[in-house]
Amino acid sequence: MKRILLLWIVLVVGAHAATNIWMSTGKSHGIDPRLLYAISKVESNHNPLVVSVNYKKLNKVQADMLYLMLQSRDIQHITYTKVVSIYSKDIIQAKQVISFLDQNDYPSFDIGLMQVNNVHKEVLKGLKISLHDLLNEQINLNVASGILWNCYKKHRSNKEAINAYNGRIVGNDYYTKVSEVLHKLLLPHENSSKNLFYRIL
Repeated sequence: MKRILLLWIVLVVGAHAATNIWMSTGKSHGIDPRLLYAISKVESNHNPLVVSVNYKKLNKVQADMLYLMLQSRDIQHITYTKVVSIYSKDIIQAKQVISFLDQNDYPSFDIGLMQVNNVHKEVLKGLKISLHDLLNEQINLNVASGILWNCYKKHRSNKEAINAYNGRIVGNDYYTKVSEVLHKLLLPHENSSKNLFYRIL
């Protein structure tokens, strides 16, 4: 009963709010909207302004510059094992963070709702989408859904596609993290092995 109630809250309540983007985007890309919701929960906890920097790829100068910038502007951030997650107070501040990272050639950072990586910058430029645009929930979700679908088209399995979205297939527990969230959204007769991608290949 709790699972059904949670699913109802996610996919029905908020027909006039941001919740509706899961259904519309999932439908347009042929991806179960609950999977998109689960990935967003794992990636950003549904925070469209989060920017995460891959700390392991920074040299000392880059790391020092990053922390100096965050401290001087009093921007909330948390350092984890591999990333520094930056929580801007508003979209203006989030854009300033992205500009700083981009202009100073930081090698790897993730943006917004689905944590789209800057490695896609040149492809997005061809689509007239800037890194700043990824702070928009709908744009971010659409871009991420396209990336996720391409992962599935290449690997043809839920597990490998979801792990590939996170950057690597082997030795990655990302699928497990997403599945834990997804399991709470599935109906009692469903399981996480169900086909989550339903567009014809």
